[in-house]
Amino acid sequence: MAPRQATRARDSRPRGSLDRRTVAATAIEVIEEHGIDSLTMRALASELDCGTMTLYSHVRNRDDLIVAILERLIEELDVVANTSHPDDGWRDVLTRLFGAYRELGERHPRAFELLALAPYDAEPVASHLEGVLASLVRTGLSPDDARTVLAISDAFATGFLVVRARSTTRPGTATGASTPLGDLRSVGMYDRGIEAVLAGIEGTLTGAATDHRSA
Repeated sequence: MAPRQATRARDSRPRGSLDRRTVAATAIEVIEEHGIDSLTMRALASELDCGTMTLYSHVRNRDDLIVAILERLIEELDVVANTSHPDDGWRDVLTRLFGAYRELGERHPRAFELLALAPYDAEPVASHLEGVLASLVRTGLSPDDARTVLAISDAFATGFLVVRARSTTRPGTATGASTPLGDLRSVGMYDRGIEAVLAGIEGTLTGAATDHRSA
């Protein structure tokens, strides 16, 4: 991506008009248009019409820029809104949350992979997952069962959506194509898969509880 001219000597962006969220949002736009390999600090500064030193006042380096992108993607998931319905059971919580997860992948198929494949123990993903686990425990699951439910369902959702996202962004392919392979990657197939996975987990948990009581 060829950087725009303009930021050689000083910023042309008005002072105070830039913040970390705006930097992250613009970085996502660059990734979606040009790919992750095109996201350099210099290219992003050019896109934002600011100097690189101004950019470094909001993100320390490229690693911190990735963290800012993850923060923005997690913010878009809006976990609180999707997990705070008082009458929801754990299946309702995850059905709604994984629906939002799919929508995020549809909006940002290239940047989505940064969140989908991020290490669980790294921030801001760790805090995000702790919040999801807490919402599952509030529905009545034990902490151990909450971790099991989230691990299994997230593995399905992430695997499906990463494949779908890569198919969407690869030249000459379309997930909506009327082919058997296209149907396997469809939104409807994802929704059916989530339903089946959650039902299977529920059956396993119910069976384990029954075995424990009869032992």
